[in-house]
Amino acid sequence: MAQVKTKKSGVMLDMTAMCDVAFLLLTFFILTAKMKVPDPAKFEVPSSVSEKKLPDENVVRISISNEGAVFLTIAEQSKRKELIKEIDKMYSLGLNENDKEKFSLIETFGVPMKQLKFFLNLSDDKRKLFKQEGIVIDSTNNELKGWVRVAKTLNANAIIAIKGDRDSEYAVFKKVIATMQEMHLNRFSLITGLENKPSAN
Repeated sequence: MAQVKTKKSGVMLDMTAMCDVAFLLLTFFILTAKMKVPDPAKFEVPSSVSEKKLPDENVVRISISNEGAVFLTIAEQSKRKELIKEIDKMYSLGLNENDKEKFSLIETFGVPMKQLKFFLNLSDDKRKLFKQEGIVIDSTNNELKGWVRVAKTLNANAIIAIKGDRDSEYAVFKKVIATMQEMHLNRFSLITGLENKPSAN
């Protein structure tokens, strides 16, 4: 007698659970990722072989653009809220609560005190296109000193870091460093890009 052949069924693989896991992971990464805020000016830093990385918090970053404009960056929103309240009192800027809230959302800024209220009252789109001329560092009116002094008073453990474009003028660097020295802030970091270490051969 001929044997009865049983029909072979194909293997079924349920992908529902795998799709769920993939979407959960994707959602997690989207919600926890920190958006990179575009810089208001060009900063192409010189390179070095140093591998020391600055922390993400407790840093007061002073940036110098290729045009010599000075900017200040404070990453934590809560610190920016405290900072603008003190600066408003110190310079009598007449900022309202809405202005202070807008300032707390701006990570990097570089406008003179006299332009700050006008800058904050711009719409979000116009503010992104607005050309910031930089924080004033003249010998007669050094506003950078006020910003840094208040930032350090509010957070004594903050690290001062200076980031400069490779094409910016040395005179501006000299003024920024002189400002730090006037406040007896003689320890600060210089931000550079990482290059390959020289070979031992």
